[in-house]
Amino acid sequence: MTPSETLNDYQQRLNEFRQARDTNSLTSDVVHPLAHQTAATLFDECRQNLAPSRAAVTLLCEIAALPDQNLAIAGVQALFPELIERLNDSFALAAGEQYDRIFAHVIEFHRQLPAGQALDNALKQFGLTDETALLTRKARLRTPRRPAPAEFSQVKKVLLPSRVTLGADIAVTSPLIAKMRDALPEAEFVWLGSAKLRELFGGEDRMRVREIRYERGGTVLSRLLSWLDVRALVNDELTGFAPEECWVIDADSRLTQLGLLPLVAEDRNYFFFESRSFRAPEATHLGQLAVRWLDELLGEDGEFFPFVALPAPEQDFGHTVAAKLRRKRPAPYLIALSLGVGGNAQKRVSDKFESELIQHLSQEAILILDKGASEAEREQINRLVAELRQAGKTIVELNQKNADEWLQQDSLQADVLTWEGGIGAFASLIAASDEYVGYDSAGQHIAAALGVPTLTVFVNANTPTFAERWRPYGSGRREVVLVPAETAAAEQDAILAKTLVRHRRLRER
Repeated sequence: MTPSETLNDYQQRLNEFRQARDTNSLTSDVVHPLAHQTAATLFDECRQNLAPSRAAVTLLCEIAALPDQNLAIAGVQALFPELIERLNDSFALAAGEQYDRIFAHVIEFHRQLPAGQALDNALKQFGLTDETALLTRKARLRTPRRPAPAEFSQVKKVLLPSRVTLGADIAVTSPLIAKMRDALPEAEFVWLGSAKLRELFGGEDRMRVREIRYERGGTVLSRLLSWLDVRALVNDELTGFAPEECWVIDADSRLTQLGLLPLVAEDRNYFFFESRSFRAPEATHLGQLAVRWLDELLGEDGEFFPFVALPAPEQDFGHTVAAKLRRKRPAPYLIALSLGVGGNAQKRVSDKFESELIQHLSQEAILILDKGASEAEREQINRLVAELRQAGKTIVELNQKNADEWLQQDSLQADVLTWEGGIGAFASLIAASDEYVGYDSAGQHIAAALGVPTLTVFVNANTPTFAERWRPYGSGRREVVLVPAETAAAEQDAILAKTLVRHRRLRER
């Protein structure tokens, strides 16, 4: 199909959708395939570096804005996981500009809705009256000014909008902070993001967390409107400071929709790291690339790794639990294990793989098994725990309510200890372990940042570059079993064998 034929096809789809909507004849059987097909063809066009069709983006926006949420969810899923996230996860050089064109139109569509009036008014306050203005500003951000060294000592505060997910904040944002701690000796760092960041970084004296809620599972408009809360918080933090005393470092944050939504009136001290397209020699991991970008900005070289700074209570918790487990003689090897995938089932191998992996590892180590953050993950782990009990293993199930009672004992007699509770406490258990094993998730980034030997089973449905960017990165030992998503189920026995070989390699080194 030629570009003009594709354009006509999109316009026909849009016209037919509107006719069905206006006659109240839309059904899930019509809307869901329509959204999925439109996202798929749009993505294929982007891979061919073709300009995305405005009619296609409009169609997805109109589906996402339907009042019936059972129908609207098709548009939300098509826009985010099926189109935008796949596009950005490709890490293609042109992906940044393609994303900007698509999402600038998404913003323009939603600001015109009656419920988008507040969004429209706020954008106009920045002089951003239309898509062209949004794109012109974003293009300027790709060539930031280079601050003079004399400015560094004037910086009193650095605001960092979160990447939204904990794993991304550890992998990408934390090495930026690590470098700036040296380069900006007078600066305080204010992280705008989840309250869970306090559990992981509350031990860092020069950093505060200001809580921002972002509805990853919400409507498109609710995600855009969360920017108003971020902007208000930024204004609050800047009050009383001169412009030269405050910087904003935006590491491709979803809170700003990857830099399209502004946070300050003057972009002179707003610095944007476009992680999807930035390249640097011999740097493959996102954390490395972030530091190289900051090297160029500040004119200072140096290697800085992701880090985690656990508050003292969390540190004590992990040390105490591990010490009580190790009172068993001979002192056991401890493996912290997480099979969570943040709701993305494509990152898993299979139930069978997980069951056999745990059975093998439990023969030679005490396992510290995280129960996850969702009901589905808890049910998954509970099934595995039931299998372990049936095999004669002693299980201690620790949670935030019963932890004090268990820790009053002199020792913990367990083959497997499960944890159900905060991420900070589990991070402390990882820190006190001899090894970490898990899928591509926040756990791998926590372990690598803590310097704990890390084994990741990386089921990759994206490009090879995606795996390079997101594999664990740190100063400690790391092993990765890279699994193509399309062969995961068929080759689970071979994947298990590779995983156990990598585990032995970590343990013997």
